[in-house]
Amino acid sequence: MRFASGLIAILSVFSTNSPAADPFFDDLTLEELVKTDITSVSRKSQSISDVAAAAFVISSEDIRRSGAQALPDVLRMVPGIQVAQIDNGRYAVTARSHNGRFATKLQVLIDGRSIYHPLFAGVMWELDPIPLEDIERIEVIRGAGAVMWGANAVNGLINIISKPTRGQAGAALNVAGGTQGNGNLYARFGQIVNDSTSWRLSAQGRHVDSSRQHDYPERARDRLDNQLVDFRLDHALGGGRDLSLWANATQSRTGDIWRTKPDWSQPGLHVSPYLPTQELNSQSLVGRYRWLSDGGIESSLQMSATRSGIDITEFLRESRNTYDIDYQGRLALSRHDLIWGLNHRSSQDDISTNEPYLKTTGSSYNQKNTGLFLHDDWTLLADTLKLGLGARADVTSRNGTNYSANATMLWTPTRTDTAWLKLAQAPRTSTRAERDISIVSQASVTQQGGSAIPVITYVNANRDLGAEMSRGLELGYRKQFSSNANVDISAYRYRLTKQRTGSQTGTFGCHAFLPAQNVAACNYFGVPTAFPGTPVIFNLIHTVNEAAGWNDGIELSADWLLAPAWRLQLSYAWSTLKMDRSSDPVVNGDAEISERAHPKHVASLRSQWNITSRQQFDLWLRGASGYQQLRLVDTVPNAGSAPRFDRVGGYATLDLRYAYRWRKDLEFALIGRNLIAANRVETLSDYIPTPSTEIPRTWLASTRWTF
Repeated sequence: MRFASGLIAILSVFSTNSPAADPFFDDLTLEELVKTDITSVSRKSQSISDVAAAAFVISSEDIRRSGAQALPDVLRMVPGIQVAQIDNGRYAVTARSHNGRFATKLQVLIDGRSIYHPLFAGVMWELDPIPLEDIERIEVIRGAGAVMWGANAVNGLINIISKPTRGQAGAALNVAGGTQGNGNLYARFGQIVNDSTSWRLSAQGRHVDSSRQHDYPERARDRLDNQLVDFRLDHALGGGRDLSLWANATQSRTGDIWRTKPDWSQPGLHVSPYLPTQELNSQSLVGRYRWLSDGGIESSLQMSATRSGIDITEFLRESRNTYDIDYQGRLALSRHDLIWGLNHRSSQDDISTNEPYLKTTGSSYNQKNTGLFLHDDWTLLADTLKLGLGARADVTSRNGTNYSANATMLWTPTRTDTAWLKLAQAPRTSTRAERDISIVSQASVTQQGGSAIPVITYVNANRDLGAEMSRGLELGYRKQFSSNANVDISAYRYRLTKQRTGSQTGTFGCHAFLPAQNVAACNYFGVPTAFPGTPVIFNLIHTVNEAAGWNDGIELSADWLLAPAWRLQLSYAWSTLKMDRSSDPVVNGDAEISERAHPKHVASLRSQWNITSRQQFDLWLRGASGYQQLRLVDTVPNAGSAPRFDRVGGYATLDLRYAYRWRKDLEFALIGRNLIAANRVETLSDYIPTPSTEIPRTWLASTRWTF
């Protein structure tokens, strides 16, 4: 927080000579807010009514009026996006099922730069990538987007687009605080240097006190402290050319409780907690140059360098350097709109782990990926029928060459009706952790002959693990009933093949009377084998690409401007996952775990009401159905072999926000979050056995001031 305080002092010095800043309340009517363009579907600006994809746009006004303090909570308004809060900082976020702490099938970008982590996959959401105040809009595409954005954009794509600096001139100070130790401080200063150049510097600090455990009387160790500094410079060079530069530094610190420390001094399974501290950091420098050639080719070249680190005490330490280069070209020829591109990423890591419960193969590795794509939008009938065709090849250092493809048909029989069809293929490449890290993944107790014997599941690394594949069909329809009401519905069915799963490769015992005793392996895991000893069984699992199944769902969103000052937004999603059965019991067990581990129904209803020109009242009702997750550590003896599951209950909750604009440059707001179904649990850990934490009722007061 000290750097934020220093920045505020700097802003106060410059503010007297800065141009007038934009007000916090957008000078847009609600009717104008529902009409927006989107760029992430085809890497070009299009009306959302003219894209052949399940698309949703969250505006900066939507973000402000949500009352959310963290980016994942903002995403809850999108149909088909599943958000589950693990603790104060950690979230599980995915599109169309397959949720988890490290959801592998959702690509996330900041201004076109991927923040998908190459070690664990998914996104470390506790590391704030950008202040919410600096976001212009968030474009969310459900379904395969791998042709445009590469492997891992399998079930969806989120592109977070920052505000141009010309609209952030002047200074701003936002302060929020409330119950549960919530505190958020944001400061910004921007300047328009001349007609072609402008810049912005912002800083944010965020703090949340430890939450309450659900199953134990003590507090959790999820106290969160985040700091973030963000800089952007925009420069127009003339002649259709412009240059943008970004610099970003962010860090996060939180703790955890892992009930993974075994006690082999007595029969059965007894564990005590580790108390690790997790520190994350990232520093990025990004540049983008866009130009228009004499031949009419629009080009964009973006380059970035990122240094990041993970430090989890007594478990894992990683430092990483990542370099990206991305070129895109576009040319309109008669009825064809061609887009092509080339990108390359190099990500070098240095990893150390704490054996035996986590072991890495190779302390350093440089993961490389080079992709090439081509896409054409072909107008078959002017203003009525359009065909889209795209293909991509990605050459990876571990998963060979992977191919993505899509074909779309967009039909607009009237100005208010749009129907679309999409066929797509998208791969998901394996991560460093999946290929090179071995880990103790599960522990239970079996009852044999009157004895309670611990059974430990150990997953061995597989350096030959390949890419997963998804192929499927999407159908969509949009209807504009009037200038004040529209509806969007989509349905999908995807065939999943070569999915990651486990296969048992062996077993050994840690006692003289157990079969296949392996003294060396038992000593490695710290299990004593001398008489009398503790009976322990180890199951050895190898990760393989042998699972397959079907992913189906329906998504609905509706936007209704009931009056010039009152807007309603509804979203609903139903999804189901049906995995194939196998003769391998481990594959079958993983299939059951995947099928149960996500809610089938997720819904949201948002109301935005401008009471007067100075007052706003917002209501957000949302909820999800219940589901089941595997119990990673089960200390209760089990006479059978079937794993036990814990149920995560369904919920419905309510957020409220009242805002009063005292002057054009000063706003006060009172925010209530999780006002019903407080102290619920939204998800359980699916990677390390940690205590579940409760989502509390929270009240916050905020002040926004521009000067």
